[in-house]
Amino acid sequence: MLFIICFVLFQLIFQNNETINEKILELLDKNLPRGSKYSLTCYSTKKKEFVVKINSNLPLIPASTNKLFTSGIALMNLGREFNIYTEIYTSDVNLNDGILNGDLILKGHGDPTLTSFDLQALVQQLKSHKVQAITGNIIVDDTFFEETFYRNEWIEDENISVPLPPISAITVNYNTVYLKITASNKINKPGTIVAEQELDYLKIINRTKTTRTKTRLSYSSKFENGFEVITISGNIRRNSSTNIKIHISEPAYYAGHLLKEQLLENGISFWGEIRKGKLPKISNLLAAKSTPLIDLLKPINKNSNNFYSEHLFLIIGGQFARGNGSPFDASQAIITTLKTAGIYEEDFIMVDGSGISRQNQFSTEMLVKFLYHIYLRSDIFTEFYNSLSVPQYDGTLIYRFNNLFLSDRLRGKTGTLNGVTSLAGYVFSKSGDLLIFAVNFNFSKGKQYKLRDFQDRLITLIAENF
Repeated sequence: MLFIICFVLFQLIFQNNETINEKILELLDKNLPRGSKYSLTCYSTKKKEFVVKINSNLPLIPASTNKLFTSGIALMNLGREFNIYTEIYTSDVNLNDGILNGDLILKGHGDPTLTSFDLQALVQQLKSHKVQAITGNIIVDDTFFEETFYRNEWIEDENISVPLPPISAITVNYNTVYLKITASNKINKPGTIVAEQELDYLKIINRTKTTRTKTRLSYSSKFENGFEVITISGNIRRNSSTNIKIHISEPAYYAGHLLKEQLLENGISFWGEIRKGKLPKISNLLAAKSTPLIDLLKPINKNSNNFYSEHLFLIIGGQFARGNGSPFDASQAIITTLKTAGIYEEDFIMVDGSGISRQNQFSTEMLVKFLYHIYLRSDIFTEFYNSLSVPQYDGTLIYRFNNLFLSDRLRGKTGTLNGVTSLAGYVFSKSGDLLIFAVNFNFSKGKQYKLRDFQDRLITLIAENF
């Protein structure tokens, strides 16, 4: 009811010719919890001027609207035709005898979409070369990224609110294994643990116990003596089962063992070891899998995929540093791009690609300027625009802007953390002007869903009155 009253009040105010900025500010003061920080910026591409600026230069925690910089700068720096490659090489120079007398090298460039099925396809390419046996080792080269698998390793004093699997240059199956735990028929007996994909590399220590009480489990994983040692402890209620997922601690070794399994299953003999190393300068390419950059954009911008975002962040850094890319390299690449475009502000901070960190900060005006810069890039704007969520249709906006206006008019990216709700994107006004907007609330009181609804109504009101 309060929002309906505000809506009517807003319409009456416009009829009295009072400025939109003053009236939005009045609504913000009335509807936001006390102590909230807020920023709202809107730019008209037709008038080429800002039409709304309220605390527009105030740097705030952006949450996942941070991903707009990650995806947009990836498009700007790498281009819409860019591909992320995973490759298999050999150190053998003679490929005509069916025997690889040397190592098989798996080289990753940060593709977060890679699965066991992709490794199988790579092995099928090996078979097309008539490979029957490998006398050397499997070498996994994950040096395209610096070895900082976890966000708290590169972000000082980071509180891990959203745990992610390791972010690595070679990633298979999300660097995650799935286990099913089933209780015994007898009290005090251990449950049964079955991995979704059986692999000799996994060593499971079962410390579970069947009980009459509800299931309470704890689990951990560590790399030890060449194996991924997974320990499952706790109670599993009788006549029940549960599924858990475990993050792999050494992605390169996991990928190497998965590749070994595919070799053996496809009749290619292998007796060597799995090692980490670097691709020799003189090597022969045997197989490759490519993932187009544009395939990552929709999962990142529509569905806010954090895992993909962090990989893309480090891909930006790896390209900038020409290998062994670090989070610092990624940040420097982004800052350099923003400075070149004339958009950079001194209080801009971007420490990750996903926006999970509360140490990120920037203003809504800077974000709007960046989105305008993307709009001016005809070579990438269509891909970027189409990667954004459509209200009432897909992504994180699927349940937003309900009955406010036709969903085709808006494309946007949401951001949500505890005490943060943000929204940015493009919306066509009632007159047909394409407006670029960003709104951000940082708050300590109030309900997230009410503040999101208020944001939707603010953007609707702006779009309906220009």
